[in-house]
Amino acid sequence: MNVGLYHTVAAMRTNQQRVEIITSNIANSESAGFKRMLHVAHGSSGWGREPSHEQIVTGTRVDLSQGVLERTGESLDLALDGPGFFVLDGPTGETLTRNGSFQLTDRGVLVSGDGRVVQWQGQRGVIDLDGPDVKVDNRGAVRQGDLLIGRVRVVDVEGADSIEPDDAGGYRVREGAALVQSDAVVTQGFAERANVETIDELVEMIAAQRAFESASQAFKTIDQSYRRLNQ
Repeated sequence: MNVGLYHTVAAMRTNQQRVEIITSNIANSESAGFKRMLHVAHGSSGWGREPSHEQIVTGTRVDLSQGVLERTGESLDLALDGPGFFVLDGPTGETLTRNGSFQLTDRGVLVSGDGRVVQWQGQRGVIDLDGPDVKVDNRGAVRQGDLLIGRVRVVDVEGADSIEPDDAGGYRVREGAALVQSDAVVTQGFAERANVETIDELVEMIAAQRAFESASQAFKTIDQSYRRLNQ
């Protein structure tokens, strides 16, 4: 295969992926606790020594930078200030999330907005629907009046490469990665905004679209040259 054609196709594919990731970031810019995704790409020597064997390897990485904490006043809205995640029971195992907008079932079980059960350290706590107001301290300990209900589980991961997005808006731990203790501060009555700057994402999208168009035009030019040579 012509090296120029191969490289232009690779550039088009890479920038198309960039646009898809940026579009997802913008679409989730109002989602509590959302962490923007970064597109990463690097060259690889592939399977041989010829230039045509070189490949562009692409992937994604989670930007774990802190989002702004916004007051909601809701007692079951919890936000994390610092590295860490709440842990939910998902249908296929544990799910990590930064979205602490929780609610109660009719049995007093703390769940996420989509109904997944929030994990506690040790035995699961049950909150009395008719009891005193719920108070949560900065270490995640939940109390009703003088009664300690338990402590919400908060964990951290070793590096952004340890997690990947799941299909429910949270994150799953990649195989071989481990959960570690978190020093994040739990803040009651707040929600963490997405760490997405829409203007920055739009600028990045324009750059990706222009790069795609340049590669596409280069592809057409090379293809037309070969057509003329073969006439």
